[in-house]
Amino acid sequence: MVDVLNNFVAIILSVVALTPIFLLVILINRSKVQSGTDPSVIKQLEDMDKTIASDTNNALDQVSAKLEDFEARIADLEDQRTSVKGFKK
Repeated sequence: MVDVLNNFVAIILSVVALTPIFLLVILINRSKVQSGTDPSVIKQLEDMDKTIASDTNNALDQVSAKLEDFEARIADLEDQRTSVKGFKK
């Protein structure tokens, strides 16, 4: 029983000790790889981001204007609301 427990602890300790070493080796190897990204591609992506941001801002402005118009129409309808007084007893 003691041998089984010793083997189990040894396996756990070896996994705990070896896992960070393997991960460190993987990270070191990946950091050496050159990305080789073309600056023109980066510039094109930034331009697309700016276009998306401006289109989103324009759409939000339109939605805001429509909501303000809707609120104004609701306020007008509330002002036009009348009460009927002829049916009370």
